[in-house]
Amino acid sequence: MTHRNWLYLALCLGCTVSAGAADWKPNRAHENLVVADSNQTVKAKKKPKKEAVPFLYSPQAAPTPTLLFDYYHRKGPSTKVGNYMVTGSWTTINGRYGWDDFVHTNTFDPVFVALEKEFAISMAQEPYSETLLATKDAVVIVNPDNPKLDPTANLITDAEIAMLRRYVEKGGSLMVMINSGGDDRAAEDFEGVQLRKLVRSFGLDWNSDDTHYSDVTIGENHPYFYDVPIFHYGSGCTLKILPEAKNPTVLMQVASDAGYPDRNVKGPGIVMTRPGKGKFILVGDNGSWTGNMSRPWAENERILKQLFRYLKPDQGVKAPQLPADKTFTYEVTVAELQGIPVTNTLTKVEHPHFKMFSPRPATNMPYLEATASLTLKVGKHSAEEAAPLTAEVTGFRWFEEGPQEKQQINFVASRQGKVSQIEAKGHAAQWLAPDIPVLVPLLPVDGIRPGDHWESLESVRIPMLNGTDLPPVKPTTMSMTYINDTELAGRACRLIRATGEVWLSDLGVRVEDLLPDEEARQVGGSRYRFFNEHGGKILYKREQWVDRETGTVIKGRVQTRIVAWIQDKTVPVGSSNAVKDQQMIVSMAHSTTFNLKE
Repeated sequence: MTHRNWLYLALCLGCTVSAGAADWKPNRAHENLVVADSNQTVKAKKKPKKEAVPFLYSPQAAPTPTLLFDYYHRKGPSTKVGNYMVTGSWTTINGRYGWDDFVHTNTFDPVFVALEKEFAISMAQEPYSETLLATKDAVVIVNPDNPKLDPTANLITDAEIAMLRRYVEKGGSLMVMINSGGDDRAAEDFEGVQLRKLVRSFGLDWNSDDTHYSDVTIGENHPYFYDVPIFHYGSGCTLKILPEAKNPTVLMQVASDAGYPDRNVKGPGIVMTRPGKGKFILVGDNGSWTGNMSRPWAENERILKQLFRYLKPDQGVKAPQLPADKTFTYEVTVAELQGIPVTNTLTKVEHPHFKMFSPRPATNMPYLEATASLTLKVGKHSAEEAAPLTAEVTGFRWFEEGPQEKQQINFVASRQGKVSQIEAKGHAAQWLAPDIPVLVPLLPVDGIRPGDHWESLESVRIPMLNGTDLPPVKPTTMSMTYINDTELAGRACRLIRATGEVWLSDLGVRVEDLLPDEEARQVGGSRYRFFNEHGGKILYKREQWVDRETGTVIKGRVQTRIVAWIQDKTVPVGSSNAVKDQQMIVSMAHSTTFNLKE
């Protein structure tokens, strides 16, 4: 392999080097091999070392929760349109909320599309039986057919009610979805006598009112939902919590919008109770999950996914325990490394506080280290409120330089562990702030198991050439994965990981975001641009080792790396990819680690 080809291979692997690097040496592993032929006896070599137990990178396979939708007490579409289409009724509720009905706005197809990767979904077209329920983790009943509108409707029997009661008490989950009541909703009425028996047996009931088509503000610090500014409650009713309800939780409050004459309609819209080992959830509107999933100003799909996760059987996963006045102290270490070929004019950018790593005589790679101590203190809050937290940063220093003065980062964490409202004072605190969310785990429900995924809108630190400047921060949706149960520092913990690789253009990163201010703000504009509209890619990895009992982060680590092609507009573009790489490729990596001090 020629020196140039080796250089190109090293660049492609993210191992940026300069021209004139040290000689390449072949792999010597073959020198220990013994060759034998028919006339030669092979002498035994040393016994090979016993192989270590492989490290499991991928998450354990999570058992897929089985989810059953009841289509025995609710029939599917039966209205014909022309010769080739069957859909739900457009005049009554008959046949609505079915599946494989892509033309009706009141189909449940958006629900199945949203949930199909997380649940094993099936449809029941037979009465409940012990055998049927034994194979299901959760059951969903949507607006049972009303015999006043459909004389052939299958009513939920008393025996089925008793069976569903036992099912939940033993650990199953049951969700009932209804819609608004009142005389003006008669054409969309559902069977209420038997269904009410079932619902009341779990300590809940519904009101015959109508919220109309109302928007519900969720916001940043909601205790049960997150990453949703607005949820659209599609003309539902409010719910009652009866005295006999077991451990009721109001997951969402709803109210009719201003502009409706009955603005006073307000109350619980989604309630969960916990009889025995299982869960029962009553939802006062099923229209929120049909055509309303498409409303561009609301985030109903996110609410839907988060709501259905509450149906997962309880695994004892606790939300982060953040009692008032509790303190946690972390040791903080930060490392950065940059790789830029010497023929790239960006090597002339100054790097305050950096040192040089020289793997070969002609190769100099700027690297940075920082250390600090961080003390996290929890402020006063009620059990349902978001917890205010203050992080005091002390002893922050670059390498062995003198420590900076004490600085502070303020933020809040919801009951589930969603971090928001980050504010920092002081350069060091502001520099560390993008990585602060890793100190609180987002544990959305008690039923998550190894292998499960959930989404979270998180911020990504963008490494830049002058790494001690305050970095750009870009939001992106990360998929959190519960990797496995493990042990760290003698403590049983859960490993939570989020990874991804994204085009810089998809995050809205401009070349100016990576350059020092003096270069980005030159008169006449910067001399640099991305060689291609994508710019390059950022790779991110976010890991949390979380104490199984308390939800405390024992160790948190955030890593990002950019590989980008940045063109100097004053330099002619090389004729080959190898030359282009040497002119333009830039690799910048950043890693922050927080270790809990005992």
